[in-house]
Amino acid sequence: MKIEGSVAFITGAAMGVGKNVAEALLKEGAKVALADVAVEQGEATAGDFKKAYGDGRVFFVKCNVADEQSFKDAFASAVSHYGHIDLMLNNAGLVNEQRWKMMCSVNIDGVVIGTQLAVEHMRKDKGGRGGVIINTASMVGLVTRFVFPVYVASKHAVVGFTNSWAGNPYLGDMGLRFGTVCPTAVDTAFQKFKDEQLLYPDEFKDMLKAISLMGVDQAVEGFLTIIKDDGSNGRNLAITKDGSKYAHNQLVDG
Repeated sequence: MKIEGSVAFITGAAMGVGKNVAEALLKEGAKVALADVAVEQGEATAGDFKKAYGDGRVFFVKCNVADEQSFKDAFASAVSHYGHIDLMLNNAGLVNEQRWKMMCSVNIDGVVIGTQLAVEHMRKDKGGRGGVIINTASMVGLVTRFVFPVYVASKHAVVGFTNSWAGNPYLGDMGLRFGTVCPTAVDTAFQKFKDEQLLYPDEFKDMLKAISLMGVDQAVEGFLTIIKDDGSNGRNLAITKDGSKYAHNQLVDG
């Protein structure tokens, strides 16, 4: 995919990995729609990006990914602003084992809603331009971890959902490509959990010490890798501090 001149819609873009991916895309010549429920932080991020990259290439819109109407309105606003979307990054997510229904609404419902909106907008067989849909899972979408089992389940759902779309036999007519990014823990505020967000907080802290946090730049590099790779349909890109590689996928690897 050629990033220069493309338009990306990114959820969870006000801060953290989403913000950094958005800036990386801006540096390569894309336009971005920053979508986030955190309005104050989102507007501040958009303001900084506009100063650095120009007003016409940055757009912020409030978006609660767990609320279907909010998501529809935000996506429609971005389409109205730019005319089209070429790249959809469903990146918003959270960890909270105590409020697991809310967590699943964000981590699962948000990805499903965003993907369906992007599919209907992008698909060439219904008048769209085609496009790329990348959903943020996690390394725990490929493995299991007892410290936050519902979070793990939500990320397995993202992988299964995305890979199922990738296996659609009509993708050629639709002009779409699907993939997931599966990073280990990234050194952002996202990792600063309160104990009540986890089932076993002490064991989680021990786990983080064992694997060590990955730098944001390493995560961003992984995002760019799968976005640019036209052969990545149905692939799950595992991203660690040691680099990125595609994890085994039955759809692709047999």
